[in-house]
Amino acid sequence: MALGGLVIAKKRYPYIADFKECLVVVKKDGKVGYIDKTGKEVTPCQYDDAWSFHEGLAAVEKDGKVGYIDTTGKEVIPCQYDAAAEHFHEGLANVKKDGKWGHIDKTGKEVIACQYDNAGSFSEGLARVKKHGEYGYID
Repeated sequence: MALGGLVIAKKRYPYIADFKECLVVVKKDGKVGYIDKTGKEVTPCQYDDAWSFHEGLAAVEKDGKVGYIDTTGKEVIPCQYDAAAEHFHEGLANVKKDGKWGHIDKTGKEVIACQYDNAGSFSEGLARVKKHGEYGYID
C-alpha cells in the first residue's frame, strides 16, 4: 500500500490498525497477526484477536484464551487466561482466570492472585478492585 510514496505493506489486508512500538495489527482470512514498518509479517495471522503493543508486550487471543507476545512474535505468556487487560500498566496486567481477576508481571508470574470479582489496571501505584460487592484499591 503506498501512502505519500512510502510502501508500508505489499500484501493487502482488509484491516490494519495503528502502529504501536513499531508493529501493527493486521487481519487476513479472519485471523490477526502483526507486521513491521517494512510490511514483513512478524507474527503470522494466527490469532482470533490481538491488541497493540504497550511496554513491549501485546495481548493475543487464541481459542478463547488470552496470553501475551513480545515484539519478536514470541508467546512469552501462554494463552491461558479467560480475559486480560489490553495492555500492561506499570509492569502489570490484570487477567481473569477461573472467574476471578488478579495481576501478572511481564514474565507471567501471578503477582496478585486471581481472587477479585473485578480488577482494573494499575495507575500511580494503585489498582481498583471489587470483592464481595465492595470496591477498594490495592498497591
